[in-house]
Amino acid sequence: MIKLKLKEIMYITQSLQYRAKYYEGIPRYKKYFKELQPIIKKFIKMQGKHYFDADKLNKKVDLFK
Repeated sequence: MIKLKLKEIMYITQSLQYRAKYYEGIPRYKKYFKELQPIIKKFIKMQGKHYFDADKLNKKVDLFK
C-alpha cells in the first residue's frame, strides 16, 4: 500500500478534476469522464476536512470582477 501525503492527494485530485472537465466537453471521451468520477470521489474522501474546491473559489472571485 502506498502512503500519500495530504499535499500529494490534493494535487492528484485537482489533476483528475481538470482532466474530467476536459473529457466532459468531448463526446467521444464521455466514457473516460464517467470512469473518473468514482476515483475523484475517493480522493476527495481521503482529504476529509481539508478538501478545497478551487472551482467554487474561482467562480466566487469572478463574481466580484
